[in-house]
Amino acid sequence: MNKPVILCVDDEPILLLALKYQLKDYFGNQYQIETAENAEEALEIIEELLADNIELPLVISDQVMPGMLGDELLTQIHIKIPETLTILLTGHADVSAIARAVNNANLYRYIAKPWDPTDFNLTVTEAVRSYFHKKELAEFYKGLEKKVAERTLELERKNQFLSMAVHDLKNPLSIIQTSSEMITNHFDDCDKRQLLEFNSYIFSSTQSMFELITNLLEINEIEAGKLKVKPMLIDIQVILNDLIKHYRVLAKAKGINLYFETDHQSYKAMLDERMISSVLDNLISNAIKYSPYDKSVYIRLLSTETHIRCEIQDEGPGLNEEDQKKLFGQFARLSPQPTADEPATGLGLFIVKQLVETMRGKVWCDTEKDKGATFIVEFPSI
Repeated sequence: MNKPVILCVDDEPILLLALKYQLKDYFGNQYQIETAENAEEALEIIEELLADNIELPLVISDQVMPGMLGDELLTQIHIKIPETLTILLTGHADVSAIARAVNNANLYRYIAKPWDPTDFNLTVTEAVRSYFHKKELAEFYKGLEKKVAERTLELERKNQFLSMAVHDLKNPLSIIQTSSEMITNHFDDCDKRQLLEFNSYIFSSTQSMFELITNLLEINEIEAGKLKVKPMLIDIQVILNDLIKHYRVLAKAKGINLYFETDHQSYKAMLDERMISSVLDNLISNAIKYSPYDKSVYIRLLSTETHIRCEIQDEGPGLNEEDQKKLFGQFARLSPQPTADEPATGLGLFIVKQLVETMRGKVWCDTEKDKGATFIVEFPSI
């Protein structure tokens, strides 16, 4: 790694040499000491340092030099590298030059010639220390600003999510409340069919609330970094059989046929049972939720020597390019809408991706606009 540079500029070669040796004796190998006999040479050195991305904490320049004066040189350097501090050497107190350097060149101090070695070393030490201290502070505040921005965005997302959650909980709660009131107030006037209808409203509403609350808890675990994998030997086919049995009822209500295709007797992998159940539950639920009435959903289990793959294909509207870019994002609201006014929090696919990757798997989607979507999850097999 290249050492930071202290650049000395003076048109007197003897003084320039004295500066270089004094700084080398005092700082040792801590800094690289560069010298220039005029402003033009100094600016060329600075261009080379910038090109090589080498730090320049300090420039020490004589004031009276042929061509460009010291304060003019330091002003140009300040334009190129505003963070670099400068020290002006002057044989007499040129107040106007010093004032210009203070205002335009980030002047740390001026030192009269001939300089006192002890005072000079102390001044250079404090100047370099000030440079790195300011740099550390700038990096600290930059990091702090980034953290504040990230935290602000996180709070905005949480507020947005809480607002969505409250809204999404109000509807099923209202249905439950209305249905229970109708049963209570008109029980004697209701026949069995009406009671079963009210009960189905209550059941579907509680299911919606349960799904939302489950998503809330899973999101909380993910954001808190509390997701802990408990791997065990899982047969994915067994989990899918249970889920398909459950979802056939919901699919039938929309005239949707569920087809399950396998090519082996078992599909075993080291997975977390709760996580893989949640992943497949989300994907099957979405396939039914976004499929039009009287369509089909195809669930396939495939295996190779190294991986087990589950494909869930629907005949829904598919996803356009914009939707595909934000597909697995948190709170992502996509163009397709549930076809029977089912609730959609925009969290399901985000949760799926987090859980799949936590279990060392992959998830992606093959889709085209108006041609349905196939969600694919893949895990290493045993």
